[in-house]
Amino acid sequence: MLFRSPATERAALATVLTADREARVNPRHMSLRDGLRNPRILLLSGIYFGCVAGNYGMTFWLPQIIKEFGLTNFQTGLLNALPFVIGAGAMMLWSRHSDRTGERIFHVAIPLALVTLALLASSQLASPVAMMAVLCVAGIGIFANTPPFWTLPTSVTVGTAAAGGIALVNSIGNLAGVLAPYLIGVIKDSTGSFRIALGALAILPFAGMILTLWLRRLHLASASR
Repeated sequence: MLFRSPATERAALATVLTADREARVNPRHMSLRDGLRNPRILLLSGIYFGCVAGNYGMTFWLPQIIKEFGLTNFQTGLLNALPFVIGAGAMMLWSRHSDRTGERIFHVAIPLALVTLALLASSQLASPVAMMAVLCVAGIGIFANTPPFWTLPTSVTVGTAAAGGIALVNSIGNLAGVLAPYLIGVIKDSTGSFRIALGALAILPFAGMILTLWLRRLHLASASR
């Protein structure tokens, strides 16, 4: 095993930090106000809104959706945990893959696409087994997108602006925690079907996926200048 001197370690760390600053979209120092006006921060807020909408929209109503399968309360509780257990495992594996490859954008966009497709599929299924399977797939997408997403705000801004930007992203995104369950409730009351409501909910993670790809385009455009 090779050991390096403290001076060598410091030099290596300084090199890594310098490369990280140079790789950022906007490395200059920004004030808090600049961070809150940053279009990329607002774009990230929209992406996180789509992430949270899929999460809260499905999980808030999941026990009642499962209960409609004709199961007991105990059986409903057990099945309700399944998407979370599978999603937790997927989150760890997907996050490790993102760290290993260093790629973030597609590690957010692909899970959002998975959530969109799973919610759309759930709106077309009548079989409880098939319905539960696609809801587990939705759980994979819902939980896998979050860790890679939170690497993005600090790649856009630094210092005080990063703190303010993260707070803004979190605040706007979590508004979906109110809107999405309410949206499903209204559609369920109007149509009598959770399946139609889940299909409508798919619009929000789909929008988040589109915004994620747009953010990539902005990154590429900034890097080419």
